[in-house]
This record gives sequence, structure tokens and C-alpha cells, in this order.
Amino acid sequence: MRIIGGKHRARKLMRVGKITTRETADMVKESIFNMIGGTLIGTTLDLFAGSGAYGLEAISRGSNFAYFVDYDKDAVKTIKKNAETLGELDNVVIELKPVDRFLKAMHKDLMFDQVFIDPPYDMNVYEDILKELNDHLYVDSLVVCESRKDVHLPEMVMNLEKLKEKVYGIKKVTIYEKK
Repeated sequence: MRIIGGKHRARKLMRVGKITTRETADMVKESIFNMIGGTLIGTTLDLFAGSGAYGLEAISRGSNFAYFVDYDKDAVKTIKKNAETLGELDNVVIELKPVDRFLKAMHKDLMFDQVFIDPPYDMNVYEDILKELNDHLYVDSLVVCESRKDVHLPEMVMNLEKLKEKVYGIKKVTIYEKK
């Protein structure tokens, strides 16, 4: 697993290495970042972050800062090690807590330009998370949801409109844009 593009291009990332953590293949990650645009800005939120690959890729491509949230201690250790390896520890906040607790405790002024949601496939939490995030997204912010291919996500969730959807083997990537 590696960073695909930007200033850290081709740098390797550690994996969490647990059966409970699914790492997104580099090919899928590259396709996702091609869909949302090569250069990113502002602040990124990586929920169910695992190794932190999405958020660290966003930083590599221009995001100034990233928040990583995962409830697994090994995942949090891996994110920290990966951020440290890339020299990005000053540009991240890593939270060891359940995503729902993080979302409910967020400061009302905390805003995101791009969000990655990649929960365990047996958790159907996408719509609840999108609703919680709605007031923490700028107009034109993008939200990437990774799910099983048989999960149907609505065309609209509050002010979030489904922009793109693509299937990769057993997974589906759905991208929303804040209107």
C-alpha cells in the first residue's frame, strides 16, 4: 500500500494487519482521487480511518490538515506511524473513539472540505453519518462513501447530492457533493 499522488507519491504506508480492517487497494484509491480531482484543499476527515490511507493521500494532494477517527487501538497506532513516516504529524489529529461519539462531540465551527467514510461493511451507518456531517461541510465539499456493492444509498441526504457511483469488485464507491 502506498501514496498514489502528490508530494508523498510512491511512499509506502503500513497496514493495520488485522482481519477486521479492510485496506483499500491502490487501484481503487487512485480511481477515487481521479474522480474527486487531483488537487485538494482545506481540511479532510477520514472516518473509520484504518491505516489513514485516504486522509494521508488527501494531505499528499494538497489538503492542509486531516482528522482521523477510528475505534481500534492498532489502527490509531498505524495512522500515527504513517503520519510520522511522511513527516505530517503536525498536520493531523488522530482520535481513538467511535465515529458516532466523535461526530456528536464536534465543535460547531469545525468544517471539512472532503470526507472519507469507510466503515466495516456490516455497519449501515452512511445516512446517519451524512446527516451528522451536513452542517460541518462547505458548499461543494465532497463526501466519499465506500460500501458493499449491494448497498443502496439515496440520491439526496439533506443538502448532499449523489454525484458519482462506481462498483469495484465487491465494493461500491459513492460520492456526494454539498449543495
